[in-house]
Amino acid sequence: MRISLALLLAASSVVVLSPLKAAAQSDPVSLTGLTVISVVVEDVPSAVSRAGLSTSALQADAERTLKQAGITVTTDSDAYLYIHILVGESSAAQPLPYFVEVSLMQEITLPRNVKSRTPLQAPTWTVNRLGTVSPDQLKATLGGRVTQFVDEFVKAFRAVNPKG
Repeated sequence: MRISLALLLAASSVVVLSPLKAAAQSDPVSLTGLTVISVVVEDVPSAVSRAGLSTSALQADAERTLKQAGITVTTDSDAYLYIHILVGESSAAQPLPYFVEVSLMQEITLPRNVKSRTPLQAPTWTVNRLGTVSPDQLKATLGGRVTQFVDEFVKAFRAVNPKG
């Protein structure tokens, strides 16, 4: 699947233009009382897999980090850590634009008594980064960002759910 640079830049404008919203979404209070989560990793772009970073490796690393932190991980939880990577295309001599996001998706309830037959899923905690990277540093940079963001999630989770 080709991702145009325009699409990636459009996504970045949301991130850049709304830093306060992003900070509010990352408030750890929404993680209070969470007992079990799943991990869902969106299929990585072909440039990322060609660089040696696979969807399954990202999934395994995230699950291992969460389990080592004492967070229960299952395959079918309503709450899940969602990992998403986008990479734009450029010529071989140019850096690649990228966007990495790690979000906790949870079922939410609208406050105005709207009854929905379908559970509503929304990000209640999120962190992301937009940048550029040389093709030879793609695996290390993107893998490092995901690891950093999963670690940030663990810190936020433990801030409101201390180990007992």
